[in-house]
Amino acid sequence: MLTFPVGHQPRYQNFSIKAISDETIREGCERAPYGAGDKGKLALIEAVTNAGVTDIDVGSGITEPAFVRSVLDDKFLVGRIPEAAQFSFNLTLKTWEPLTEQLAKELPPEYLSEIYVSIGMIEIDSDKRLFERVVERLHSIGVRKLRSSLLNAFSITVDEDKYEHLNRQIDRCRQQGISLIRINDSVGTLVPDATAVLAANLVHDNPDFTFYLHGHNDRGLGTANSLTSVFHGFQMVEGGVAGVGNRAGLAEIESIAATFADNNISVTDGALDIEKLSEAARLSEVVFMTAPSPYRPVSGFLVRNENAGIVNVPDYLGVARPVDYFLNRIGLFPTYIRQILAERGMDPRVLADDDYVNDVYRRLAAHMDELFERKQREFDELVDNIEDFYRDMVRLDEVQHFALEALRDREFSPRLSDAQDSRTDEPEISVEAAVA
Repeated sequence: MLTFPVGHQPRYQNFSIKAISDETIREGCERAPYGAGDKGKLALIEAVTNAGVTDIDVGSGITEPAFVRSVLDDKFLVGRIPEAAQFSFNLTLKTWEPLTEQLAKELPPEYLSEIYVSIGMIEIDSDKRLFERVVERLHSIGVRKLRSSLLNAFSITVDEDKYEHLNRQIDRCRQQGISLIRINDSVGTLVPDATAVLAANLVHDNPDFTFYLHGHNDRGLGTANSLTSVFHGFQMVEGGVAGVGNRAGLAEIESIAATFADNNISVTDGALDIEKLSEAARLSEVVFMTAPSPYRPVSGFLVRNENAGIVNVPDYLGVARPVDYFLNRIGLFPTYIRQILAERGMDPRVLADDDYVNDVYRRLAAHMDELFERKQREFDELVDNIEDFYRDMVRLDEVQHFALEALRDREFSPRLSDAQDSRTDEPEISVEAAVA
């Protein structure tokens, strides 16, 4: 099992990292069941970059290079994206050929030299030096800035064999002049203790590299792992606003920003605006058609609401923060009714009348009970509507359905019929069998 390097010291306050990398657009589009419109995606990029995040991953699909051009136009021609912002496009060694073709087709030379291209799955066909050949091909179309994304299925610890495998991949990147590396917790199974040891060793053993963690939230630890990685030496941190990302999501950038503010951790590329990040987080729900999360940390639209009718611990401890108070049935006490009315300037002589205060209590209680019954019915309808909304996702059976449809059309076309006539000695294969 991997252990800390000798002399390693974590850092928790009063330091700086290079940048925050945002995955909201790329992984948000990958996760969104029905996709997202380019207009909304562009507005989201503008919101995130104007909140101080400068490193943006913009896509991985065949149609996305055209969108990348519109993003760079928005930056260089329209000026709605800050100059400091830079963009990265993702491809893997399973998808590189059509994506490279589209990048060369859609982007002019000045844009190709401006963007990063991130290469993933670099271990594929390593005996044939596929990674190295893809790097050469990207250089040939004008791409000048590369980074690599290294995939991992970590467990609760990081063993030495996996660590050595990781370092071999890093060395291949070094040989290609790539020094910016994303370490993927690809299935979200890392825990903070293992993250700390991994980050400390990678930085110690590779001082010529800049690392950042792609921390999936499958176990609810994405944000904790990402913060731990910079506490133990990683020079960048990554996530998505609202925690947007595949499956359960990624680290929440607005939560990271709030933690940085609490501990005087700065970002060299620019100051972070927590309120604007929270606005971007809520915008992401609109862009990706995600049911709003009212109590998400930092950016949930109800997260600042607190019950005024119970002992509010932060208030009791004297913690200053913006709060919107509410009352519900469990927080309804005559003593708090008296306090609330006193704070709003009601005559103390009126409030001294217990019968009056109790009358207010009963009226509020009856109103709350009626409101609960009505909201319960509305909520049940809302849940049904949300579940119905997601039932139309395209599943893998539909691939076979449309393949069968296409094959039937081809079967009755003259071209296919001629081809079948030329193979009269071959056994006949049914349409259904062909796509089974």
